[in-house]
Amino acid sequence: MAANMEPGRHGRCQNLARMNWELAFPMRTLLHGREFFVGEWHCAGGSPRPPCWRERALYYEVDLLQTGTHVRDLGHQRNVVDPTTAALHAPSDEYWMAAPTERPQRGTLLLLRGALAEELIPRLPTRSCSISPQAARLHAQLLHSEDPLAREETALSLVRCVLSDAGAQPERARSVSRAWRRLSEELQHVMATRFKERLSLEVMAFACRTSPFHASRVFRAVTGETLHRHLTRVRLRAALFELPGAAGRLTELALAMGFSSHSHFTQAFREEFGCAPSSLVGGPARGRKIPSLEKD
Repeated sequence: MAANMEPGRHGRCQNLARMNWELAFPMRTLLHGREFFVGEWHCAGGSPRPPCWRERALYYEVDLLQTGTHVRDLGHQRNVVDPTTAALHAPSDEYWMAAPTERPQRGTLLLLRGALAEELIPRLPTRSCSISPQAARLHAQLLHSEDPLAREETALSLVRCVLSDAGAQPERARSVSRAWRRLSEELQHVMATRFKERLSLEVMAFACRTSPFHASRVFRAVTGETLHRHLTRVRLRAALFELPGAAGRLTELALAMGFSSHSHFTQAFREEFGCAPSSLVGGPARGRKIPSLEKD
């Protein structure tokens, strides 16, 4: 997660002079205030071996990935974070992060403190939660909004939406073996880093050294969703971030994201987000609000 830095950072290494936010690594500032900070971080990757480092949250954190994947360990909790999830942390949480890939990662970090945090986050669950289509669209709108006021309103809506998503997802009661959990993590890693390829069940199973049947059964038992459904969600969220600059090349974008055709992409996008991808081309970049989730 460290932006163009080697893993294994020791403590927080940068102070934001204005508003006195203490940050662990350089970020592109999207929003800063006394009680709310939003930044975009980038990890260049390229480490000769999978990096692992320790983090300590100083504020309430909502961390959203745009690309890539990593694993977070906090106590007995182990969560995979990819573009379909959000990582939530409270002040003083200490956790280990491991990036099982040399590929780059990019994400958005939202920090809250003071009265705003007390208002929005009376009890922040420390966990990774699946984010809804509405949260994904707010995330994309936040990144492309040029108006400061609109960006702040979108960021606050995004926090509320993610917290609502987290509250609506109780912990899965069924216990699974460590081997099954690790296999599920490997499968999520394959999908998060190779989604642009024409991935089949056989290809994913082979990459994880298991059988297609076992891969399918384990992933559903651990995550509650099918491999096909998760792969589609990863592809759609990646496409969502690319739409503002995709005028005139939606077919090219569909194929680049791993979909078999423009029509397949459009159908899946409409089912997930409630509108056609063409309705979002160039929208957030010009400050236009993303259409409502209700279907036409």
